[in-house]
Amino acid sequence: MYIHSASSFIGAENADVNFLKEKLRCYTDEYFRRVNRFILLTMLGARQCIHNHALDFDTAIYLTTEHGNLGETASVLDEIYAARSLPKPFGFINTMSNTAAFYLARNLGVRGRNIMVSSQHLSFERGLELMQVDFALGATGNALIGGVDEALLSRTALEEQTSRVFRMVNGSGWLYVKPVKDGACGVISEIRSFSDGPACINWMRERRGSHIDVVSFGALIDDDEAAAMKEILHPVAEFDYLREYGYSSSATACGVGLFIMLFQGKTMLHINRDQRGHFAVIEIERY
Repeated sequence: MYIHSASSFIGAENADVNFLKEKLRCYTDEYFRRVNRFILLTMLGARQCIHNHALDFDTAIYLTTEHGNLGETASVLDEIYAARSLPKPFGFINTMSNTAAFYLARNLGVRGRNIMVSSQHLSFERGLELMQVDFALGATGNALIGGVDEALLSRTALEEQTSRVFRMVNGSGWLYVKPVKDGACGVISEIRSFSDGPACINWMRERRGSHIDVVSFGALIDDDEAAAMKEILHPVAEFDYLREYGYSSSATACGVGLFIMLFQGKTMLHINRDQRGHFAVIEIERY
């Protein structure tokens, strides 16, 4: 699966909806009135990714997210149970997280597969695995895959699972992927999942792939785990995008997008795990 463009929109935690709308106007003439922050983040990241690219009509969209539109859902529930009033119609409709993928497909004029994926701490990895299967079966040709999450919900989830402290951000990271190499800027050369840390470590010891230049870790990888993996991989550098750019629950998508944008001629292995101890790795070569 060849990467033809990438983006990583990282916004301040308290970013105003009108600010996001202004940023989006740089990429599309369509004006969005009845949309929320999650939908705007989806639109903005994806539009940045495919800027100056002509999409095929059957381009697929894979939207991955940890929390989706829970911010809108909380507002609607407050209207119903706290204010004891009926919610606004579009607010109620937008509680469905896959409305963001609908808005994106409509704006881009594409009619390919349109799927939303969520899997705690490994949502982007699971989306890549699904896309890989679809590519192998010929069910999908060109595809947009991204991870989107808001800062507020990311903070709550992270504090429940780790003591690590990061600056919270709104995140929307995207890749435009095709099955052909011509014109590509990189390739997704490996996507693997493991039931636990020892299985992941064993794979690293036995792998026969290219040398790893850069290594990156997800938020739940602790210092001891990271040190053990670096001892095996011997990377030239670590790309600690969480420290440099901030954390959202879709940080993996943003980190991968940043790698494509910032590193040239390098190979990165991104290692992540969820709260159950399941591991996943993504290997990407940047041409």
